[in-house]
Amino acid sequence: MSLIDYFAVHIVPRMYRGKGALHPSETGHLTDRISCVREYDVNIFFYEKNGTVIAIDAGYKNHGGFFEGVKQLGIDADKIEAVFMTHVDPDHGGGLDVNSTCKMQNAQIYLGEIEENYLTNIYTRKKIGPFKVKNSVVFKSGYRLLKDRETVYINEIKIQAILVSGHTLGHMAYLIDDKYLFTGDSLAINSVGGYCFFDIFNYSSKMNIESLNTLQSFCEDKDIEYLFTSHNGYTSDIKQAFSHINEIPQWKKKGFVFDDSAPYDCFCEK
Repeated sequence: MSLIDYFAVHIVPRMYRGKGALHPSETGHLTDRISCVREYDVNIFFYEKNGTVIAIDAGYKNHGGFFEGVKQLGIDADKIEAVFMTHVDPDHGGGLDVNSTCKMQNAQIYLGEIEENYLTNIYTRKKIGPFKVKNSVVFKSGYRLLKDRETVYINEIKIQAILVSGHTLGHMAYLIDDKYLFTGDSLAINSVGGYCFFDIFNYSSKMNIESLNTLQSFCEDKDIEYLFTSHNGYTSDIKQAFSHINEIPQWKKKGFVFDDSAPYDCFCEK
């Protein structure tokens, strides 16, 4: 197991127990078009329209709950036409890794053109002391790269990619059909609003805050109905979702609980 994979599934759970920092939606249907599968602390989202299904992210390597989850949702994993990656950290891109059980084997993979540098290890994901932590995810060839503000169509589904650098340098948010915004790991939300994502995971929280302000401006003239995060559920209150974006949650503070309704430990699944 690589260092980054070990950190994701062994260190993170210990760090965040009781902090209320991670509160993904449970597996199920969230709106008439959108559903999700929960894997530990992260959500894989699905968008269905007129018989076409696309996914946002792919979850962990070899997580046993994926196929049971899509069966519960009534989704055929082999008929998912595209997967749009917010970024390629192992809790988001692991499900498409060449050395894991492929979750959506017939889907076209899309990711930001800058984010590809983590797949090729041109960029180091994190530096801890003298150690450079490389990303562990490897995709098969044939994935497609997206530029900032580029729009693509999967049959009748419109997807616009928005660069939200900070968590990773190439992190993308996606606006689907001009109504549904998927923010990945750029935003953490709780009952009082949305914040910059947790500092320890970010390449640069300063950059993340700047990107969130740009994203907020981008959204001002849009009629967005729902905003979905990867680790903190979703909301229909778009204004509140950007209410604290210049603040970083102080998760190390004694007694800190980001979300009182969050599970004590997301990694302890039923």
